[in-house]
Amino acid sequence: MASLISLADAKTDLRVTSTDDDNDVTLKMNMATEIVVDYIKRPDHGWDVDTSPYLIKAAIILVLRNLFDEENSDPLTDGVKAILHRFRDPALA
Repeated sequence: MASLISLADAKTDLRVTSTDDDNDVTLKMNMATEIVVDYIKRPDHGWDVDTSPYLIKAAIILVLRNLFDEENSDPLTDGVKAILHRFRDPALA
């Protein structure tokens, strides 16, 4: 699954300026995207990096930050769940 945020947006948010960490950032942004899409139970959402809703992008960035935060063991915090609640398929939630 392709990420729903761009590498440039992820690096800007994480304040990463070099290309040395691009592989790690890319891996974790793909992980964050899958965590969000799995939570909303919409694997066939049809979005891409240009068409995904800003709230979805915000949730992915928050999960991405949590993946980089070694003190936070759960990347899917209550705040992220609150953002994503409106996107969950009620029949499957």
